[in-house]
Amino acid sequence: MPTLSPKPRATERAARRPGWSWCRTLSLCLSLLSAPLLQAHELGLKALPEQTGLRLGAALALSQARADTAWPMAKLPGILGNGETPVDRRDGALEHATVDAGLRLGEHVGALLALGWHDSDPVHVEAAWLQAEARRGDEQWLLGAGRNRLPQGRLIDGGGHFDRFASQPLAKRAVLGGDWIDDGISLRWQRSHEGRWAALETVDLGLWRARRFPGGSQGPAAAAAHARLAWGDVALDASAALLRPRGRGAYVQSSTAAHTHERPDCSGNLLGIHCFDGRSQVFSASLSWLLPTEADLRLEAAGLLRRDRGQLYSINGDTDYQGSTGGGWLDLIWQIRPSTGLALRAETLRGVQTLESVNALAVARDAGLLGNSRIWRAAASLSHEPWPGLRLSLEAGRETLGSQHNNFSLLRLVWTPDALWSRSW
Repeated sequence: MPTLSPKPRATERAARRPGWSWCRTLSLCLSLLSAPLLQAHELGLKALPEQTGLRLGAALALSQARADTAWPMAKLPGILGNGETPVDRRDGALEHATVDAGLRLGEHVGALLALGWHDSDPVHVEAAWLQAEARRGDEQWLLGAGRNRLPQGRLIDGGGHFDRFASQPLAKRAVLGGDWIDDGISLRWQRSHEGRWAALETVDLGLWRARRFPGGSQGPAAAAAHARLAWGDVALDASAALLRPRGRGAYVQSSTAAHTHERPDCSGNLLGIHCFDGRSQVFSASLSWLLPTEADLRLEAAGLLRRDRGQLYSINGDTDYQGSTGGGWLDLIWQIRPSTGLALRAETLRGVQTLESVNALAVARDAGLLGNSRIWRAAASLSHEPWPGLRLSLEAGRETLGSQHNNFSLLRLVWTPDALWSRSW
């Protein structure tokens, strides 16, 4: 439950800072394109060709679901999120679809454009990325700029994105607001598993515009870092991002709220919205372990945490806010045969907040922080691949919020071919 304290305070908003200069970003990226370069490796760039040429790709996920109530659950009480109400995917739904084009301009430079759809949402750009690559001994360097996913490791980047399970992990939905796609510049270093610190496989350092959740409509760029370590059958990813959001708006939660991706404007009338100015820290970690058993069993776990400190305000008042939103998921995956697998997933999510103001109760109500209770989800998925790139699955599970339960089941088709068409020259 949120802690509410009647501490009076001023309601004047903090001064807003100018955004990041994108001319500097572009100049920096282009200046490094003339460096010694190497064969492509991915920064979330599955569609980038390995050789000079063009590659066209696509992916599709369809589902037919049944549930006791709206699924996925429409609201996450006690969670300071982006206020978005997901589409009710009962009956047939277009879960996700993408088309992409990858172009290798030479041995050392590549570019990617990817478009995506969700349900009846409009088309959005998932990636528009230019990348240069360089080698020094067994070390590899990749510099990219444009729009892409912030690298957080395979489990978190891919959670809910043509995943084994149909719904986005609760922790990813609450902490990141879904797939964290932003505009920025990122430098990756990676190497082979040789020499000192052989377990250290990859390091990513990035500067991102931070205009989408968990950033705000204004404020400075956000710094982010990611590292991956691997020891034999065990791999560990960890990441951190530091943000200073200004005008991070969300719609007041209600049972009749409509699905929308639009972010409200906190600089004008606050009717029907709540906003946050302050500092945010986002941390994530994930682990993948191929168990030492005769059966092909893999254990995977991921966790996310966001800590917010600043001013939370609505038309009903202004508060000093401190809060933490965190959760994670645990998967056990059994590859029964090369084409058949069984996966079990358990998830949990919780938010803890403190608000100090004479209007703390009203603001907490607007932000949906009342009725706080730990949220759970458990699911099982049996999948079969009749052809490479085509997966059919049967999934069933239960969402739990306090004493409320929502049972769901669905049939699912996921099509992720290697490529629709490619040509090298």
